[in-house]
Amino acid sequence: MRDIKVEPIRAIERIISILNCFSFEKVNLTIECIVEQTGLAKATVYRMLWTLEKNGLIYYENKDHTYRLGYKFLEYGGIVLENLDIRREAEPVLSELHQTTGLTILLAIPQKNVIQYLLSIDSNDEFPLRSYAGRSRALHYGALGIMLLAQMPITEVKTILNDTPLEKRTPYTLIDQEIFIRRLQTIKEQGLFVDIDETFVGLTGISVPVFGLNGQTVAAIGVIGPSHKMEFHDRERLIKMTKKAANEISQKLGYLTEIY
Repeated sequence: MRDIKVEPIRAIERIISILNCFSFEKVNLTIECIVEQTGLAKATVYRMLWTLEKNGLIYYENKDHTYRLGYKFLEYGGIVLENLDIRREAEPVLSELHQTTGLTILLAIPQKNVIQYLLSIDSNDEFPLRSYAGRSRALHYGALGIMLLAQMPITEVKTILNDTPLEKRTPYTLIDQEIFIRRLQTIKEQGLFVDIDETFVGLTGISVPVFGLNGQTVAAIGVIGPSHKMEFHDRERLIKMTKKAANEISQKLGYLTEIY
């Protein structure tokens, strides 16, 4: 984001604060809930919601008197996704990887102190990952998040971990910060991270980085599936296939050096 000496428009910031109340977990909200989250006056929130509703950005549900994001955002989201070079270049490669492995395939990028998924091609396995395109999570979440975190300077990693401490998601999750940081250095050197039961018991994730034109890490891709199925498919073979896909995507993005 640019750093320019211009005062932001307060009314627009208020509207953004209203829109930020909605999430995958909180799809439908009452006006009282929005007032509580934003701290704005109810009359102000009502006028802004009506303005957004009038322009297709908010939908009002008469049955339970709740608000949700309007369909206009689908159009905006489509425009954004269509112009994300990473997603456009990666999609055919990852679709082929999905067809070959039959496993869930993910593509994600770092956004400040979170990981955001750009693409999710789900398998028919019994594990519902809920890693939708557009969803964001803590940077130390899952195979892709840890891979992206490993690419960052240690000082930045420590700041992120202080702001968003490691969580014990399963009995196998590594939460010792000192050991976690040492492992990140190994992950960066190897260009590979295999998450076995650390995010979900019974689930394995393989992740590798994707590089851009100047050699910087721009994304991570991952193959996710039940641990028993990953063993069946031969993990080493899956690692090679994932690395090959990352290499192909990186070359499409202008990184011409052979990575793996």
